[in-house]
Amino acid sequence: DQAYGALRAAIISGELASGEKITERGLAERLSVSPTPVREALRRLEQDRLVVRRGPRLVQVVDFDDEVAAEVRLAEGALRAVAARLAAKHATPAQLGELERLLDAGDAEIASLHAKAADPGDLTSKDVAPILDITRRFHDRLNAACGNPVIIRLLSLVDAFRLASLNGRLVEELGAEGNRSALERYHQHRVVFDAVAAGDGIAAERLMRAHDDRDELEPA
Repeated sequence: DQAYGALRAAIISGELASGEKITERGLAERLSVSPTPVREALRRLEQDRLVVRRGPRLVQVVDFDDEVAAEVRLAEGALRAVAARLAAKHATPAQLGELERLLDAGDAEIASLHAKAADPGDLTSKDVAPILDITRRFHDRLNAACGNPVIIRLLSLVDAFRLASLNGRLVEELGAEGNRSALERYHQHRVVFDAVAAGDGIAAERLMRAHDDRDELEPA
């Protein structure tokens, strides 16, 4: 599990680059473990379609090209909308409380950013990083609240693809307009949450679809 988690995180972060060829021995040395857990971790990553095997001991990180990214975004948008609808039915009071606390933390971060710069376009990617992290965590918790193991598993897979494909271009593409858009769109999360908390699954699904339809750069 630890080897799998470490390698998956390395692929998502870009530490193991799109299309990079890697060996079981090299990864074992990298993680300071024996080849056996690495071999099992790679089998799981093959099932996730994050790596492809090129030989008995050689594997390659998949090529996260634009076509693959577009297909994954389409799947993710549909799955997140369904997860929001189910969360409106299945979310526990504890889960709703955690979601609301995340949004409260996000509101405080937004207020801090507005105090720092009147125009969000003047902020740096480093400035905006905390709010993007909060939105990622919000979506993760909302997905978990749907209570459907199949949808949660599928969302975990497509999220890995999206973050890995986005990572390489986020720094170049986010820029002033991306920063501005990310902060403006943050408030949509509160609207989605309100629908979920009210138990209105139809509205939650519709709002999440609208949120994802406009989601071009934000990694959440």
